[in-house]
Amino acid sequence: MNFPAQFGILEQMKQEKYFLVLDVGTSGIKALLFTDQLTVVGRSYKEIHKFHPQKGFVEQDPKELVAISVAVIQQVVKGTKISPESIIAMGITNQRETTILWDKKTGKPVYPAIVWEDERTIEECSKILKHESLVRNLTGLTILPYFSASKIAWILSNVENAKKLLKESRLLFGTVDTWILWNLSKQHAHVTDYTNASRTLLFNIKNHTWDTKLLKAFSIPSSILPKAHPSFVKFGTLKKEILGREIPIMAIVGDQQSSMYATGVETGKTKATYGTGTFILQVIGKKFLLKDGFFTTIVPLQKGFGYALEAKIDATGQTVAKHLQDKVELIKTINQIATDAATVIKNLPIIPKEVTVDGGITREEYLIKKQQELIGIPVVTHKTFDGTALGVAKLLKDNSKI
Repeated sequence: MNFPAQFGILEQMKQEKYFLVLDVGTSGIKALLFTDQLTVVGRSYKEIHKFHPQKGFVEQDPKELVAISVAVIQQVVKGTKISPESIIAMGITNQRETTILWDKKTGKPVYPAIVWEDERTIEECSKILKHESLVRNLTGLTILPYFSASKIAWILSNVENAKKLLKESRLLFGTVDTWILWNLSKQHAHVTDYTNASRTLLFNIKNHTWDTKLLKAFSIPSSILPKAHPSFVKFGTLKKEILGREIPIMAIVGDQQSSMYATGVETGKTKATYGTGTFILQVIGKKFLLKDGFFTTIVPLQKGFGYALEAKIDATGQTVAKHLQDKVELIKTINQIATDAATVIKNLPIIPKEVTVDGGITREEYLIKKQQELIGIPVVTHKTFDGTALGVAKLLKDNSKI
């Protein structure tokens, strides 16, 4: 019997397996569907509001983060008409360091999310610089308002409800991944992964544990912390009411480490992500190393974890967005971004064979051309500019038996 040609195509589509990735950024939230060959077949995006109640304060509404996450997940599945039955696993990548504390009984945040860009704790950080050596050697980071620890301490000191809930053993802390997971998983899982934990100033990246010396230095109780796991484990299950089917949540990884994983995790691999900030990472292997001008952080490898050096250049995406209609200013802005990135790349300990770039503005061909010209090394792109989401999809694929 001769079947029509399209029968084979329909049969193939029916058997296709998909990965769902939720990418909770700083400026917006995306949900993407990837085939098991890591091709993007659907993307849904919505912007997030940011609030600046005082100079140096940057906040977001934790409830909005959850509502938008659910909305984009539902939109991408509806838009592609892909059956939830075909989605074999889900993963989350997220803006790191952003800090949320909430009541585990009611689920209500005690204060807005304090975003990684927030600088309200500059003074508090300067008062504990005596712990700088301890912090640097255990976390690979430096004492800055950028990281979560001083934000947690600020909430514990300034929010009366947080103090009350702490006494009643009802207070929980999480970075954005943990907050989203707690709200979207049927288990209300209070869990994070090593990459996000490594950005709090409270996590020992040599032995992968919350460190009592660090907790003492910042006066933070261990009772509020999530459990920390490797980036690929079963973190929980997406609630049935979101897509009509429970889906295992099998990967969580901070956005920059996720983008690094998408690039590759062999020693010397180097990437630059141009997002709300520009982040440059280089994998340095399994040996802990400190270098002036860089943070040392954890990256998931094919087996276990390794280390990467990371540097950050401020406000990229927002600066470019301001000048999209003014080509002269746009070129000037891109030149500055590329120049700043080149300075960092030239200071890396390993001269890379190439630099992989991602982020929305890599769609501007001039940026890639200028970046390559300034560093004298080939600059390459992923097949999608969503490198942060691609890394999670790759992590899901590498660890799935399909």
